[in-house]
Amino acid sequence: MQYGGNSVPFFKDSASVRNYASYFKGQLTTLKAMRPSAAIVVIGPSDMSRMVDGIYETYPFLPYCVEQMKKASMETGAGYWDLYGAMGGKNSMPAWVNKGLAGNDYIHFSNGGARVAAQLFYDALIAEYVKWSGKGE
Repeated sequence: MQYGGNSVPFFKDSASVRNYASYFKGQLTTLKAMRPSAAIVVIGPSDMSRMVDGIYETYPFLPYCVEQMKKASMETGAGYWDLYGAMGGKNSMPAWVNKGLAGNDYIHFSNGGARVAAQLFYDALIAEYVKWSGKGE
Protein backbone atom coordinates (compact mmCIF):
# COMPACT_ATOMS: atom_id res chain seq x y z
CA MET A 1 0.00 0.00 0.00
CA GLN A 2 1.30 3.44 -0.86
CA TYR A 3 0.62 5.92 1.86
CA GLY A 4 1.47 9.34 3.22
CA GLY A 5 1.81 11.56 0.18
CA ASN A 6 -1.54 13.30 0.42
CA SER A 7 -0.89 14.30 4.03
CA VAL A 8 2.64 15.69 3.70
CA PRO A 9 1.68 19.21 2.52
CA PHE A 10 -0.57 19.67 5.55
CA PHE A 11 1.83 18.82 8.38
CA LYS A 12 2.37 21.91 10.55
CA ASP A 13 4.76 20.45 13.13
CA SER A 14 6.36 17.22 14.33
CA ALA A 15 3.40 16.50 16.62
CA SER A 16 1.07 16.40 13.61
CA VAL A 17 3.40 13.89 11.96
CA ARG A 18 3.44 11.70 15.08
CA ASN A 19 -0.37 11.85 15.28
CA TYR A 20 -0.58 10.83 11.63
CA ALA A 21 1.86 7.96 12.18
CA SER A 22 -0.16 6.78 15.17
CA TYR A 23 -3.33 6.78 13.06
CA PHE A 24 -1.47 4.96 10.28
CA LYS A 25 -0.14 2.38 12.74
CA GLY A 26 -3.71 1.80 13.91
CA GLN A 27 -4.77 1.10 10.35
CA LEU A 28 -1.93 -1.39 9.89
CA THR A 29 -2.82 -3.07 13.20
CA THR A 30 -6.44 -3.38 12.10
CA LEU A 31 -5.45 -4.90 8.76
CA LYS A 32 -3.16 -7.40 10.49
CA ALA A 33 -5.94 -8.32 12.97
CA MET A 34 -8.36 -8.88 10.12
CA ARG A 35 -5.91 -10.97 8.15
CA PRO A 36 -2.96 -12.09 10.31
CA SER A 37 -1.29 -13.97 7.47
CA ALA A 38 -1.33 -10.98 5.11
CA ALA A 39 2.03 -9.67 4.01
CA ILE A 40 1.89 -5.88 3.93
CA VAL A 41 4.42 -3.75 2.11
CA VAL A 42 4.10 -0.02 2.66
CA ILE A 43 5.45 2.31 0.01
CA GLY A 44 6.19 5.60 1.69
CA PRO A 45 5.67 9.03 0.18
CA SER A 46 7.77 10.35 -2.66
CA ASP A 47 9.73 13.54 -2.45
CA MET A 48 7.54 16.53 -3.14
CA SER A 49 8.44 20.17 -3.22
CA ARG A 50 7.01 23.57 -2.45
CA MET A 51 8.26 26.95 -3.59
CA VAL A 52 10.32 28.81 -0.98
CA ASP A 53 11.90 32.12 -2.00
CA GLY A 54 11.81 31.13 -5.68
CA ILE A 55 13.32 27.66 -5.12
CA TYR A 56 11.53 24.32 -4.95
CA GLU A 57 12.35 22.58 -1.66
CA THR A 58 11.19 19.37 0.00
CA TYR A 59 8.26 19.87 2.36
CA PRO A 60 9.86 20.38 5.78
CA PHE A 61 8.19 17.47 7.62
CA LEU A 62 8.46 14.90 4.82
CA PRO A 63 11.70 13.27 6.08
CA TYR A 64 10.25 12.96 9.59
CA CYS A 65 7.06 11.49 8.13
CA VAL A 66 9.13 8.84 6.32
CA GLU A 67 10.93 8.03 9.59
CA GLN A 68 7.70 7.74 11.55
CA MET A 69 5.90 5.69 8.88
CA LYS A 70 8.83 3.30 8.68
CA LYS A 71 8.80 2.92 12.46
CA ALA A 72 5.03 2.24 12.49
CA SER A 73 5.42 -0.29 9.69
CA MET A 74 8.20 -2.18 11.42
CA GLU A 75 6.34 -2.20 14.75
CA THR A 76 3.33 -3.85 13.12
CA GLY A 77 5.26 -6.40 11.09
CA ALA A 78 4.80 -4.69 7.75
CA GLY A 79 7.60 -4.11 5.29
CA TYR A 80 8.51 -0.57 4.31
CA TRP A 81 9.99 0.72 1.08
CA ASP A 82 11.36 4.26 1.11
CA LEU A 83 10.30 5.86 -2.19
CA TYR A 84 11.60 9.23 -0.96
CA GLY A 85 15.06 7.73 -0.45
CA ALA A 86 14.93 5.80 -3.71
CA MET A 87 14.26 9.05 -5.56
CA GLY A 88 17.39 10.60 -4.05
CA GLY A 89 16.03 12.03 -0.80
CA LYS A 90 15.80 15.69 0.13
CA ASN A 91 15.24 18.07 -2.78
CA SER A 92 15.32 15.28 -5.36
CA MET A 93 11.97 16.19 -6.94
CA PRO A 94 13.34 19.10 -9.04
CA ALA A 95 15.71 16.68 -10.80
CA TRP A 96 12.76 14.37 -11.56
CA VAL A 97 10.82 17.34 -12.97
CA ASN A 98 13.82 18.43 -15.08
CA LYS A 99 14.07 14.90 -16.53
CA GLY A 100 10.36 14.85 -17.35
CA LEU A 101 9.70 12.23 -14.67
CA ALA A 102 7.38 14.45 -12.62
CA GLY A 103 4.90 17.21 -13.30
CA ASN A 104 5.32 20.93 -12.90
CA ASP A 105 3.39 20.73 -9.62
CA TYR A 106 6.56 19.16 -8.14
CA ILE A 107 4.38 16.54 -6.46
CA HIS A 108 3.08 13.98 -8.97
CA PHE A 109 5.02 11.66 -11.25
CA SER A 110 4.58 11.74 -15.01
CA ASN A 111 3.76 8.41 -16.66
CA GLY A 112 7.46 7.92 -17.29
CA GLY A 113 8.31 8.78 -13.70
CA ALA A 114 5.71 6.32 -12.43
CA ARG A 115 7.38 3.63 -14.56
CA VAL A 116 10.80 4.52 -13.12
CA ALA A 117 9.45 4.48 -9.54
CA ALA A 118 7.73 1.15 -10.19
CA GLN A 119 10.97 -0.31 -11.54
CA LEU A 120 12.89 0.94 -8.50
CA PHE A 121 10.33 -0.74 -6.24
CA TYR A 122 10.42 -3.98 -8.23
CA ASP A 123 14.23 -4.08 -8.21
CA ALA A 124 14.33 -3.50 -4.42
CA LEU A 125 11.65 -6.14 -3.78
CA ILE A 126 13.38 -8.75 -5.91
CA ALA A 127 16.79 -7.99 -4.35
CA GLU A 128 15.32 -8.54 -0.88
CA TYR A 129 13.56 -11.71 -2.02
CA VAL A 130 16.80 -13.09 -3.44
CA LYS A 131 18.59 -12.35 -0.14
CA TRP A 132 15.75 -13.92 1.86
CA SER A 133 15.51 -17.02 -0.31
CA GLY A 134 19.25 -17.62 -0.46
CA LYS A 135 19.05 -17.89 -4.26
CA GLY A 136 21.60 -15.16 -4.72
CA GLU A 137 24.39 -17.13 -3.07
